[in-house]
Amino acid sequence: MKGKLRLLTFSISSVLLLLGCAKETEDVHIKDNLQAIGSNIIIKELNSELENVEVIPVKIVENTPEPTPLVTEVNIKMVGDNLIHSPLYKAARRDDGTYNFDMLFEHMKNDIESADLAIINQETILTADRNQISSYPMFGSPLEVGNSVVNAGFDIVAHATNHTIDKNKQGILDTINFWETNYPNITYLGIHDSAEDSDIAYVEKKGINFAFVNYTYGLNGLENWRVGSEYMVDMLTDSDIESTLLEAETNADMTIAILHVGNEYVYEPTTYAQQQVDRFIDNGADIVLCAHPHVLEPYEMRTTEKGNTGLVYYSLGNYVSNQNELPRILGGMADITIRKTEYNGECTIEIPKYNMIPLVTHQEVGYFTTYKLEDYTDELAAKHKLKSKGLSVEYLNGLYSKIID
Repeated sequence: MKGKLRLLTFSISSVLLLLGCAKETEDVHIKDNLQAIGSNIIIKELNSELENVEVIPVKIVENTPEPTPLVTEVNIKMVGDNLIHSPLYKAARRDDGTYNFDMLFEHMKNDIESADLAIINQETILTADRNQISSYPMFGSPLEVGNSVVNAGFDIVAHATNHTIDKNKQGILDTINFWETNYPNITYLGIHDSAEDSDIAYVEKKGINFAFVNYTYGLNGLENWRVGSEYMVDMLTDSDIESTLLEAETNADMTIAILHVGNEYVYEPTTYAQQQVDRFIDNGADIVLCAHPHVLEPYEMRTTEKGNTGLVYYSLGNYVSNQNELPRILGGMADITIRKTEYNGECTIEIPKYNMIPLVTHQEVGYFTTYKLEDYTDELAAKHKLKSKGLSVEYLNGLYSKIID
């Protein structure tokens, strides 16, 4: 196109030179006419060229941003046995005959409340009858224990223990009535007042659906009190556990089993406890949290012989008690992060982080509470009822490392 325009310009200039002898007015007139003719010729040439131009449509490509994964995390914390011996409920008794157990949780409240789901193993059954309040070996705890559990920030209470039926069926009914009447939003596990009640409690948190179950190995020889009403306490001897776990796996993103199992005062899981843990993992449990030994036991991401994997804490020890041996005042809080990732229409659930936070039961005459081990001091240890047995922060850290490592 540029070459043709140059040739056309040369031709017009030549014509003008040939007419250079014309009069000035005529020159101007001719020049104007020639310029007009030249412009028309250029326009015609341009139009001609444009007619021969192949028009290629331009495809506009919009840069579509990559979809962003939707990530949701839920933190779960659980503590071990809330074991209410008589010195504890005597310390909690007020002049008007009521009880307040808030002291048990005052130093742990922030950590408990920080969890999206906080769980406690309520070792002792509650009783509405003041005359039935009792200690070892057949426990009955004031209803006010439940008030303080809620005030501390717990969301889920596991009740299937070897002491569940210590007050016969009435203690179970009192406990269920307490929760449903006063705190219907609290999830209680392991006990029932109807055969139609499912062993599974479903809890939804931040778009993740959890299924919780809770079973105990036994009832301290009082299993016959359960006869005819077997549904009242969930036990590891129940015949429908596998089908229950299948139902939970079908209807939830994650299944969490809380088992009361093991041998007391032993720092490793027993063969039976290990078998039960593997049984639950093989049938769909993603996390297994255990209590009962009253001392700490290790935790791990376990793969069973069948190739199934689950996170297991073999014993969280005591949360609080009046037990008088040093290893029994060292407990643990399971600290677990669950992550749900949604991306391109697919969803994955994983456990990216898990840990144990060591705890210490502090015992003074008239005062019982629990601290994180990292917050415990030798000054506090010097006030402890067990100070004469060699209690120190160094001892507790050494014991924790020995058991967990």
